Amino acid sequence: MIIKIFDKNQLILLRNLSPMIKKKYRLPREIFDKIEVVLASDTLGRTGFVVVVLEPLTSGNDATQIQDILNFYPHQLKMQDNIQNLSVKEQDTWLTKGREWFMDAWKVKRESSYIYIIYSMMLDTLYGGR
Repeated sequence: MIIKIFDKNQLILLRNLSPMIKKKYRLPREIFDKIEVVLASDTLGRTGFVVVVLEPLTSGNDATQIQDILNFYPHQLKMQDNIQNLSVKEQDTWLTKGREWFMDAWKVKRESSYIYIIYSMMLDTLYGGR
């Protein structure tokens, strides 16, 4: 499951709906804060947006998996070299337990737009078991 956010109004709506969602499925506050920073930076462009992937990526080839998730046909995407590790406080919830969160930027070719994808990977997948 993914959540696409195109502008600040959608972020505010998601943030306001958050208390109505079971605690187990609520997005961590740090994710909301990062989305707000990206939206405020005006780097999205005309066709850009932010995507939050709720399910953890499972393969070692996360670039291919991300392209499949985005499914941004007919546009072509180019991965940028700025993968950021997001510091998310681990709580005993499904979205934080045993996960590490990241943010990648993907440039939409032939446009000055970017898609930012926030995703997690299980620590077992990243480091080969605990």
